[in-house]
Amino acid sequence: MARRTSSRYLPRAEYLIGYVPDTESMDSIMKKFQQLEAFQQMTGRADLTAEDCQELLTSTSLGSVRECFRPHYDVSENSDESDFEANSPSLDEPRSVKYMDPITQSYRSINQPKEGGEVLHHNIYTLRLTGHYQAILVNPPEGLSPRLKQRLKVLKSLMKNGLVFLWAHKGETKQWVETLEKFKFQYVENLVWVQVDETRVKKAGGLDTLTDFTTDLLAVSDHSPFATAHRTLLMFRRIPSQKLELRHQRTCDVVFDYSAPQQYIYHMIETLLPAAGRKLELWADGRTREGWLHVVHCEDHSSA
Repeated sequence: MARRTSSRYLPRAEYLIGYVPDTESMDSIMKKFQQLEAFQQMTGRADLTAEDCQELLTSTSLGSVRECFRPHYDVSENSDESDFEANSPSLDEPRSVKYMDPITQSYRSINQPKEGGEVLHHNIYTLRLTGHYQAILVNPPEGLSPRLKQRLKVLKSLMKNGLVFLWAHKGETKQWVETLEKFKFQYVENLVWVQVDETRVKKAGGLDTLTDFTTDLLAVSDHSPFATAHRTLLMFRRIPSQKLELRHQRTCDVVFDYSAPQQYIYHMIETLLPAAGRKLELWADGRTREGWLHVVHCEDHSSA
């Protein structure tokens, strides 16, 4: 178990050399490469030491350790992409939404959800939709039998080319991968949501002042043979697939949050698949987001 101390931890400088904010321009990034090459020539070392990296961060515009450690973005209900790029101070009552990666100790920002989208109440196992989707988010309940998992073969008819994102509990990961492979989907990547106990984190001072992360801050549930405090978002690619437009992003593959990071995942999918058009969510909770069709599962859809 991790030991809590009163000292303040920051990542080592060598891990921060490649840090680039999402809003940084290409010209600024190239300038940093030039500064790095000039510093390597000055020291005569291509492989920089930890001391070299510390000096490089403090003597050039590659960034400060403090900025890399805790970048901060505000999110407003009335903001859009231009607000983030301009870092506008005129936003009304901004709300900070932060996700902490315990390895890089970095905070990630998300877009505020927009109104819109469509909600459909239907039995997912008998779902029939027209058209195809390049992005499908699936939030299945825990403990589905293998027979019910097999009934999700509707995914084959809903997607010709694209990615399926499926939340899986730890004990069901292998079964979900095998099931999707039968539907001609290939596992390609995953993202982990670490479930944090909100009450304990607030007692420790909250995310803003947290300087060390220990396992006693996790929201743990009993499972065999190990207790679990995370869920995994499995990502599958439809095969055989045509060319798929993917956008490189620096979204972290570990998210710390008190509840399911729904808006974070929407934003990640929209960034990754910019040309996906209308997107589909199965086992939705009734909330909506622009550009999405949210299917809320019900056994008797005729009464919905």
